[in-house]
Amino acid sequence: MVAQPSRSDRREAAREKVFTAASLVAAVALVATIVLFLVQLLITSRTSRAAFGLPFLWHSEWNPVTEKFGALPMIVGTLVTGFGALLISTPFALGIAIFLADYAGRKVAEPIKYLIGLLGGLPSVIFGLWGLFVLVPLVGKFEVWFGKLVGSKALVASGTTGVGLLAAILLLAIMILPFSASLILEALLVVPTELKEGALALGATKWDTIQNVELPYVRRSTVGALVLSLGRALGETMAVTMVIGNGMKMPTSLFDPANTLASAIANQFLEATSPIYIGSLIQLALILFVIAIIINVLARIILRRGIQQ
Repeated sequence: MVAQPSRSDRREAAREKVFTAASLVAAVALVATIVLFLVQLLITSRTSRAAFGLPFLWHSEWNPVTEKFGALPMIVGTLVTGFGALLISTPFALGIAIFLADYAGRKVAEPIKYLIGLLGGLPSVIFGLWGLFVLVPLVGKFEVWFGKLVGSKALVASGTTGVGLLAAILLLAIMILPFSASLILEALLVVPTELKEGALALGATKWDTIQNVELPYVRRSTVGALVLSLGRALGETMAVTMVIGNGMKMPTSLFDPANTLASAIANQFLEATSPIYIGSLIQLALILFVIAIIINVLARIILRRGIQQ
C-alpha cells in the first residue's frame, strides 16, 4: 500500500512550485527588460539611423546647426577613457587585494577595507568635484612640464586648463579602483587554506604561493571583476563630464578635450530640439549599449578558452 503524502509534504511541494514559477518569471522578466531596452533604443533612434546609416559610426563631424552628426569622437573617447582607466587601476587593485589578503594583519586590514568600501560608495559628483579642483590643476601642470620637455608651445599654452582625456582617465581609474579591489579581495579570501598551506609545506615562498596558487585560482573572479569595473568606467557620466572638457572633435592626444558617449548625451539632451538631433543622441546610447554587450560576450569567450586550456 502506497503511503499518502502528509499535509506538510504537500505544503512543501506547493511552496517549491511557487518558488520555481517565481524564479522563472524573474529570469524571463530580466531577459525581456534587456530586449525592451534594445527595442526602445532602436525605435527612438530611427530618424538618425535613416538619415546617416552605418557611416554614423565613423563620421567625426558633430554639428547641431547643420544637423550633421557622427559618433566617432565619442566612441574613441569612451574606449580610450574606459580601457585607459582599467589599465592604470588593475595593478593597484591587485596589489591592494594581495596586501590585505596575505600580508596585512586584521587590525590593519579592517580599517582599510572600510575606507575602500566608503570610497566606492561615494556619489560620482563628489569624484567630479574633486577631479575638477584637485586633479585637473595637477594634470595642467604636468601638461605644461611635458610641453616644455618636448618643445610644444601648444601644450604649454593649453596646460592652464588641464581638462581632457588624461584627466578623465585618471579620475575613472580612481573611481573603479575600490570596486575592482574589493571584488578581487573577496575572491582571494575564499582560496582554500589547504592549497596555500600545502604550497608552503613544499617549500614555496609566500610570493610563490600567491603567484602560482592563489592568482590562478581566482583568475575567473579577477576577469569578472575587471569586466564589471570596465562596464562602470564606460558608463560613468557626471564625473567624466566635469573633467573631460566636452570637446566634440576627434582627439589627437591624451591632453585634448574630448567627450564620451555618456557625457555627450548628458550635456546635450536637454538642448536637442529637432527629431534628428534627439535621434542622434539616442543612437549614441544605442552604441554604448552594444559596446557593453560586446565586452561582456568577449569576457565570457576569454574565460571559456582559459578554462579549456
